[in-house]
Amino acid sequence: MKKTIIILLFVPFFSFSQDQSNKKNGLENLLKQAEKLVENIDLDFNKKRKVKSDENLEKKIVSLWKNYSKAFEYKDYDKIASYFYYPTIFGISNNPTILNNKKELIERYVNIREKNIQEGYRYSLLEDYELIELSPNTSILKATYSRYNINYNKIFTGKGVYFYKRVNGNWKLYSIDSI
Repeated sequence: MKKTIIILLFVPFFSFSQDQSNKKNGLENLLKQAEKLVENIDLDFNKKRKVKSDENLEKKIVSLWKNYSKAFEYKDYDKIASYFYYPTIFGISNNPTILNNKKELIERYVNIREKNIQEGYRYSLLEDYELIELSPNTSILKATYSRYNINYNKIFTGKGVYFYKRVNGNWKLYSIDSI
């Protein structure tokens, strides 16, 4: 089920590169391309396996995630928005929401950070991750993170899948999903 959702996430990604002269088999070819990209993705967080990416990419993406998390901690909504490419999709496996611009994204984060977060939340730490390089311009970070309160007590542990793509030489988030 999760792989099907990921395949559907890639439909818009590939549809822009489709040759318009071949509309007859366009959707079929598109789905085959997306399937090839995600067929080896294992969304089981309990398995350990070797990271499929180069070390520099891994450091870059993990650093971006940590900086994104720090901006969330400090309620720096403009900074959070700077890590995204639009449109951005949230919750693809449960209740997908498409955010088309910075304003919509900031509204969502204000709602999450100030109204719908664990009481006493202070900061988050990355506990574990796996980076999967789908292509030279697309990667997925499967992250396990914990949230802590002001007394350094763990108040929540969550898992998420963060989709990154290279845009004009910079890596940007274009989808996030909780697991």
